[in-house]
Amino acid sequence: MKTPTSLTFEDQLSLLQSRGMKVSKRDVNKLKIIGYYRIKQFAAPLANKNNSNKHTYDDYSGVNFSEVLTRYYQDKNLRIHLLHAIEKIEVALKTRLSFILGNSYGPFGYLNFSNWCDKHNYKKFEIETRQFQFKKSLLKSIKRSFINDVKDTNNQDVDGFPTIWLAVEVLTFGELVRIVEILSDKNKKKLSEMFNCTKKELISWLKCLNFVRNICAHNANVIDLQLSTKPLCRKQWKGYLYTVNGDNSRTPSNKLGIVILIIKHFVNTINKKYGWRNINKDICRLVDKSDERAHLLGFLDSNIVYELFGK
Repeated sequence: MKTPTSLTFEDQLSLLQSRGMKVSKRDVNKLKIIGYYRIKQFAAPLANKNNSNKHTYDDYSGVNFSEVLTRYYQDKNLRIHLLHAIEKIEVALKTRLSFILGNSYGPFGYLNFSNWCDKHNYKKFEIETRQFQFKKSLLKSIKRSFINDVKDTNNQDVDGFPTIWLAVEVLTFGELVRIVEILSDKNKKKLSEMFNCTKKELISWLKCLNFVRNICAHNANVIDLQLSTKPLCRKQWKGYLYTVNGDNSRTPSNKLGIVILIIKHFVNTINKKYGWRNINKDICRLVDKSDERAHLLGFLDSNIVYELFGK
């Protein structure tokens, strides 16, 4: 096994150039800030694989360093703008979920999971286990919270738990999704109708957004994400998405495109006048009128992108 060696930034740029990438001398300044491996990560989808001496490496022939930089900066911008949209969904989810549980079971009824959860698909022991873990986590979240109302004893029961309307404010998005997942059929139906989707779509899409939110929050690459579990895709969306060979037919790819459509659906049920300008601009700059670039994001072609996000 060959021992890795330390390279100067100039040598790193030369290595990229030796593998076909078009560079200029001033690009070394960007390498000093962004780093070689991050540049390599964002260049990978544009490269071809080359096998030489039993070693596989990326061939960047035809790839310009400036294009890789564009992908890096647009990914950064898109992460910020997607987080803004997902936060809007999260706030609405907290408000609507707490309304359903508070209205039906009172301010503290949510603490007894058997009141509101799906007792047909979850056994009593599992319900009790989840309830114990939830309460334990909730008390820790209350201690860390800076929300005064959460710690006000007037808003708590005898055990120090807050009302449902305050409890949701200290829950993470992932914790909210886990609650929604085990709601009774009746409660799940109420919530899904508020978001204009089916019960199965609601669970599938929220799980997807929780995964994407974590990617955005931890500065990971979002424009090249590949979902390990494909979210449910509406029939009318299939005309917008790039498809790949499935078991018996072609199915929508598991890339960013379907995530954007899910976010648009949720946000439009909350605020039809939401400003999509930033996300639209990010997507259009990434595609840059190229069908190949549209495919990388999971969209059918560049025309569809401009139809969805404006020219």
